[in-house]
Amino acid sequence: MIDLLTKYVKARCEIAERDVGEYAVIKKSGKKFLVHSYEAVGLGRFSSVSMTAMLGLMKMETVVFTPLTKGMPLLSFDRINAMGNDILLLELYDTGVGTPPDLSALDAVKASAKDLPDHDLGTHWYDPMKLSPSLAKKSKKCSEAYRDVCDRYFAAYFAAMDGAEPCTPEAARQGVAAYVNGLFENGGPSTDQFKKMLGEKAARELFDNYIFSDKE
Repeated sequence: MIDLLTKYVKARCEIAERDVGEYAVIKKSGKKFLVHSYEAVGLGRFSSVSMTAMLGLMKMETVVFTPLTKGMPLLSFDRINAMGNDILLLELYDTGVGTPPDLSALDAVKASAKDLPDHDLGTHWYDPMKLSPSLAKKSKKCSEAYRDVCDRYFAAYFAAMDGAEPCTPEAARQGVAAYVNGLFENGGPSTDQFKKMLGEKAARELFDNYIFSDKE
Protein backbone atom coordinates (compact mmCIF):
# COMPACT_ATOMS: atom_id res chain seq x y z
CA MET A 1 0.00 0.00 0.00
CA ILE A 2 3.00 2.27 -0.21
CA ASP A 3 1.58 3.67 -3.45
CA LEU A 4 -1.59 4.82 -1.69
CA LEU A 5 0.29 6.45 1.15
CA THR A 6 2.68 8.12 -1.28
CA LYS A 7 -0.26 9.57 -3.21
CA TYR A 8 -1.47 11.49 -0.16
CA VAL A 9 2.00 12.58 0.93
CA LYS A 10 2.81 13.88 -2.57
CA ALA A 11 -0.35 15.98 -2.48
CA ARG A 12 1.12 17.87 0.48
CA CYS A 13 4.89 17.94 0.10
CA GLU A 14 7.95 16.79 -1.81
CA ILE A 15 9.31 13.28 -1.25
CA ALA A 16 12.93 12.16 -1.26
CA GLU A 17 14.07 8.55 -0.86
CA ARG A 18 16.71 8.03 1.82
CA ASP A 19 19.71 5.72 1.58
CA VAL A 20 19.19 2.80 3.97
CA GLY A 21 22.58 1.27 3.16
CA GLU A 22 23.06 -2.39 4.03
CA TYR A 23 19.43 -2.70 5.15
CA ALA A 24 18.01 -2.22 1.65
CA VAL A 25 17.90 -6.00 1.12
CA ILE A 26 17.92 -8.45 4.02
CA LYS A 27 17.97 -12.20 3.41
CA LYS A 28 17.74 -14.47 6.43
CA SER A 29 16.17 -17.83 7.28
CA GLY A 30 14.47 -18.22 3.92
CA LYS A 31 12.96 -14.74 4.08
CA LYS A 32 13.73 -11.74 1.89
CA PHE A 33 13.05 -8.20 3.10
CA LEU A 34 13.14 -5.03 0.99
CA VAL A 35 13.42 -1.82 3.02
CA HIS A 36 12.75 1.74 1.85
CA SER A 37 12.72 4.99 3.80
CA TYR A 38 11.53 8.40 2.61
CA GLU A 39 11.66 12.02 3.66
CA ALA A 40 8.29 13.76 3.49
CA VAL A 41 9.68 17.29 3.40
CA GLY A 42 8.06 19.45 6.06
CA LEU A 43 5.82 16.62 7.35
CA GLY A 44 7.93 13.74 8.58
CA ARG A 45 9.29 10.43 7.34
CA PHE A 46 7.80 7.17 6.19
CA SER A 47 9.06 3.70 5.45
CA SER A 48 8.06 0.45 3.81
CA VAL A 49 9.19 -3.10 4.48
CA SER A 50 8.10 -5.90 2.15
CA MET A 51 8.82 -9.55 2.88
CA THR A 52 8.45 -12.79 0.95
CA ALA A 53 9.00 -16.32 2.26
CA MET A 54 8.08 -19.93 1.56
CA LEU A 55 8.74 -19.46 -2.17
CA GLY A 56 6.24 -16.62 -2.29
CA LEU A 57 3.50 -18.42 -0.37
CA MET A 58 3.89 -15.93 2.49
CA LYS A 59 3.99 -12.19 1.87
CA MET A 60 3.98 -9.20 4.18
CA GLU A 61 4.03 -5.45 3.68
CA THR A 62 4.54 -2.89 6.42
CA VAL A 63 4.25 0.87 6.06
CA VAL A 64 4.98 3.35 8.87
CA PHE A 65 4.41 7.10 8.76
CA THR A 66 6.17 9.15 11.45
CA PRO A 67 4.81 12.71 11.65
CA LEU A 68 7.51 15.15 12.77
CA THR A 69 5.90 18.60 12.44
CA LYS A 70 2.30 17.94 13.51
CA GLY A 71 0.85 16.50 16.70
CA MET A 72 -0.48 13.40 14.96
CA PRO A 73 -0.39 9.75 16.04
CA LEU A 74 2.08 7.34 14.49
CA LEU A 75 0.47 5.48 11.57
CA SER A 76 1.27 1.79 11.06
CA PHE A 77 -0.04 -0.47 8.28
CA ASP A 78 0.51 -4.23 7.92
CA ARG A 79 -0.78 -6.61 5.28
CA ILE A 80 0.00 -10.31 5.68
CA ASN A 81 -0.89 -13.10 3.26
CA ALA A 82 -0.15 -16.61 4.53
CA MET A 83 -1.82 -20.01 4.56
CA GLY A 84 -4.81 -18.65 2.65
CA ASN A 85 -5.41 -15.91 5.21
CA ASP A 86 -5.42 -12.21 4.31
CA ILE A 87 -4.72 -10.00 7.34
CA LEU A 88 -4.98 -6.21 7.46
CA LEU A 89 -3.78 -4.06 10.35
CA LEU A 90 -4.26 -0.29 10.43
CA GLU A 91 -3.06 1.15 13.70
CA LEU A 92 -2.64 4.60 15.22
CA TYR A 93 -0.35 5.05 18.22
CA ASP A 94 -0.57 7.99 20.59
CA THR A 95 2.98 9.22 21.17
CA GLY A 96 1.87 11.96 23.55
CA VAL A 97 2.67 14.96 21.35
CA GLY A 98 0.30 17.93 21.71
CA THR A 99 -3.48 17.99 21.87
CA PRO A 100 -5.01 14.92 20.21
CA PRO A 101 -6.43 15.82 16.77
CA ASP A 102 -9.97 15.11 15.60
CA LEU A 103 -9.94 11.47 14.48
CA SER A 104 -13.70 11.09 13.96
CA ALA A 105 -13.29 10.60 10.18
CA LEU A 106 -10.93 7.69 10.85
CA ASP A 107 -13.42 6.20 13.30
CA ALA A 108 -16.01 6.44 10.52
CA VAL A 109 -13.75 4.53 8.11
CA LYS A 110 -13.30 1.82 10.73
CA ALA A 111 -17.06 1.62 11.25
CA SER A 112 -17.60 1.28 7.50
CA ALA A 113 -15.44 -1.86 7.54
CA LYS A 114 -17.50 -3.59 10.24
CA ASP A 115 -18.63 -6.33 7.85
CA LEU A 116 -15.04 -7.48 7.33
CA PRO A 117 -14.18 -10.14 9.95
CA ASP A 118 -12.15 -8.86 12.90
CA HIS A 119 -8.80 -10.38 13.80
CA ASP A 120 -8.00 -11.01 17.46
CA LEU A 121 -4.42 -9.90 18.07
CA GLY A 122 -4.38 -10.87 21.73
CA THR A 123 -3.06 -8.62 24.47
CA HIS A 124 0.15 -6.59 24.22
CA TRP A 125 1.96 -4.00 26.32
CA TYR A 126 1.37 -1.27 23.73
CA ASP A 127 -2.43 -1.66 23.61
CA PRO A 128 -3.00 1.45 25.83
CA MET A 129 -1.20 3.52 23.18
CA LYS A 130 -3.53 2.41 20.38
CA LEU A 131 -6.23 4.89 19.44
CA SER A 132 -9.86 4.07 18.68
CA PRO A 133 -9.61 4.05 14.84
CA SER A 134 -7.10 1.16 14.95
CA LEU A 135 -8.45 -1.97 13.28
CA ALA A 136 -7.43 -5.58 12.61
CA LYS A 137 -9.14 -7.75 9.97
CA LYS A 138 -8.66 -11.34 8.82
CA SER A 139 -10.40 -12.86 5.84
CA LYS A 140 -9.82 -14.58 2.49
CA LYS A 141 -8.79 -12.79 -0.71
CA CYS A 142 -9.93 -9.31 0.28
CA SER A 143 -7.57 -7.24 -1.85
CA GLU A 144 -10.23 -4.95 -3.32
CA ALA A 145 -12.05 -4.37 -0.03
CA TYR A 146 -8.80 -3.85 1.88
CA ARG A 147 -7.46 -1.40 -0.68
CA ASP A 148 -10.66 0.64 -0.47
CA VAL A 149 -10.46 0.76 3.32
CA CYS A 150 -6.79 1.78 3.21
CA ASP A 151 -7.42 4.47 0.61
CA ARG A 152 -10.12 6.08 2.72
CA TYR A 153 -8.13 5.59 5.94
CA PHE A 154 -5.03 7.31 4.56
CA ALA A 155 -7.16 10.11 3.13
CA ALA A 156 -8.78 10.69 6.53
CA TYR A 157 -5.43 10.55 8.31
CA PHE A 158 -3.84 13.25 6.19
CA ALA A 159 -6.99 15.38 6.27
CA ALA A 160 -6.76 15.25 10.07
CA MET A 161 -3.08 16.15 9.85
CA ASP A 162 -3.95 19.32 7.96
CA GLY A 163 -5.80 20.55 11.04
CA ALA A 164 -3.47 19.19 13.73
CA GLU A 165 -1.40 21.42 15.98
CA PRO A 166 2.22 22.07 14.94
CA CYS A 167 5.00 20.46 16.96
CA THR A 168 8.77 20.34 16.83
CA PRO A 169 10.62 17.37 15.33
CA GLU A 170 12.43 16.99 18.67
CA ALA A 171 9.17 16.54 20.57
CA ALA A 172 7.78 14.18 17.95
CA ARG A 173 10.90 12.01 17.94
CA GLN A 174 10.90 11.83 21.72
CA GLY A 175 7.38 10.42 21.70
CA VAL A 176 8.13 7.88 18.98
CA ALA A 177 11.38 6.88 20.69
CA ALA A 178 9.41 5.97 23.82
CA TYR A 179 7.33 3.57 21.71
CA VAL A 180 10.40 2.06 20.02
CA ASN A 181 12.14 1.70 23.39
CA GLY A 182 9.10 -0.22 24.57
CA LEU A 183 9.27 -2.54 21.56
CA PHE A 184 12.84 -3.48 22.38
CA GLU A 185 12.28 -3.74 26.11
CA ASN A 186 8.93 -5.52 26.09
CA GLY A 187 8.83 -7.13 22.66
CA GLY A 188 6.68 -7.00 19.54
CA PRO A 189 6.11 -9.46 16.67
CA SER A 190 8.19 -7.60 14.08
CA THR A 191 10.77 -6.35 16.56
CA ASP A 192 11.46 -9.82 17.91
CA GLN A 193 11.87 -11.18 14.38
CA PHE A 194 14.44 -8.55 13.38
CA LYS A 195 16.34 -8.92 16.66
CA LYS A 196 16.65 -12.66 15.99
CA MET A 197 17.78 -12.13 12.39
CA LEU A 198 20.13 -9.15 12.80
CA GLY A 199 21.01 -8.99 16.46
CA GLU A 200 19.74 -6.28 18.78
CA LYS A 201 22.23 -3.56 17.82
CA ALA A 202 21.57 -3.74 14.06
CA ALA A 203 17.82 -4.18 14.55
CA ARG A 204 17.78 -1.10 16.77
CA GLU A 205 19.66 0.93 14.16
CA LEU A 206 17.20 -0.19 11.47
CA PHE A 207 14.18 0.77 13.58
CA ASP A 208 15.57 4.04 14.98
CA ASN A 209 17.07 5.42 11.78
CA TYR A 210 14.88 4.09 8.99
CA ILE A 211 11.62 2.39 9.93
CA PHE A 212 10.38 4.71 12.68
CA SER A 213 12.90 7.55 12.21
CA ASP A 214 12.93 8.48 15.88
CA LYS A 215 16.60 9.38 15.44
CA GLU A 216 17.84 12.17 13.16
